[in-house]
Amino acid sequence: MNDVLRSLLFVPGSRPERFEKALGAGADLVCIDLEDAVLPNDKDSARDAVLKCVQQTQSLCVRINPVGSEAGEKDLQAFANAPLAPEVVMLAKCESAEDVLHAQSVIGNPNTRFLPLIETLKGVENAYQIASASKQVEHIMFGGADMAAELRCDFSYQPLLFVRSQLVFAAAKANVGLIDVPFVDIKDQAGLAAETSKVKALGFSAKAAIHPCQIHTIHHTFMPSEAQVAYAKEVMAAVDGPDAGVVVVNNKMVDRPIILACQRTLALVNSASSN
Repeated sequence: MNDVLRSLLFVPGSRPERFEKALGAGADLVCIDLEDAVLPNDKDSARDAVLKCVQQTQSLCVRINPVGSEAGEKDLQAFANAPLAPEVVMLAKCESAEDVLHAQSVIGNPNTRFLPLIETLKGVENAYQIASASKQVEHIMFGGADMAAELRCDFSYQPLLFVRSQLVFAAAKANVGLIDVPFVDIKDQAGLAAETSKVKALGFSAKAAIHPCQIHTIHHTFMPSEAQVAYAKEVMAAVDGPDAGVVVVNNKMVDRPIILACQRTLALVNSASSN
């Protein structure tokens, strides 16, 4: 997986002919879906196809069925028994730290990272505990469609703002990344850019996609502007580090929070340019 994660591209596990195209689409991380995108009768064949793909390309994510469900336990056992496990395992409908620790214990690979997908009311209540359950959790993700169904609200930005804000708090407190739900209208690039800008401003670090055509817009939106990069460079040239105290740059007071923000800006630019 890239050092910087701005985008995650979903591809159905039941469509192995799409795996190669998805992996070459330029997303920071590709997630093969064994859950919602796969019909119940196709779970076993999709799992076999994904296992075959993982043995050839570990640098991907696989969304498994919920921990504790029959299909989810089959998914975990399949990766535990396979020669190679995926780099990242997304835990659908994750509701507790115990879900994370159970998946980690079954797979038993210290190099596998877990990406809890928080899309239920119980999951939101336990978001910080989930995000901080293990060092093998580096990101959490917001699942908006299921959440909207549980809340009985519209699946749109404003009705889900309260939940998104809670997940921003949990992710920041646990010091992990936060991925937003996909924007489902693949023809509305302006709408995608607008929603991505909103979640970026709120504190999200990445946004999921359901089609390769969405990747460029997501990446462009998450990158800082030229003015932001120039300012960050000026700040870092004027200080010795985050503990430099209070300095003045271009007649503006600069202290530790601003220095840390400038460091993050330059780290994102440097990481993205190297990929």
